[in-house]
Amino acid sequence: MANGYCPRCPNEGSLPIGRDFSPTLRCQRALAPLLALALSSSCWGGPAEPEYPTVTGNWTGTGVSFDTAESWTFRLEESSDGAVTGSFSIRVGRLVFSGNAGGTHTYPAVSLDLDMVFFGTVVSGTYQGQVISPDSIEGRVHLIEDLARTLDLNRLGS
Repeated sequence: MANGYCPRCPNEGSLPIGRDFSPTLRCQRALAPLLALALSSSCWGGPAEPEYPTVTGNWTGTGVSFDTAESWTFRLEESSDGAVTGSFSIRVGRLVFSGNAGGTHTYPAVSLDLDMVFFGTVVSGTYQGQVISPDSIEGRVHLIEDLARTLDLNRLGS
């Protein structure tokens, strides 16, 4: 107490002698920083809501249909409302087929309608998947008269 301040106070020199050192005052002093932190994180630019991964980008995957290996590539663009548009291609041996993709992404679900021309005939199908990480989608594709089959996609460049 040589400097005129209370030795019980954790911040030396913070409360002069003669001030109220009641438990209420000490409790208020301890809670003030916590209250400030709570207000700053909830009201004024604190942590934002978690962002979900977008499907915008280039994706690739491999599959097998009728005992033949296929290589799939998707080029997708997702708008802020979850609408997805884009294109896709399938490589089977030396043949390449291309088409349009459109649908929705409501995290984690991805639902795409697929349309392409297959030897002069318009063919429609679907892709249903789940985003399991920012760079991976697990899903199933159904195209042409065959059964739905697994087609997992990985973001190119990851």
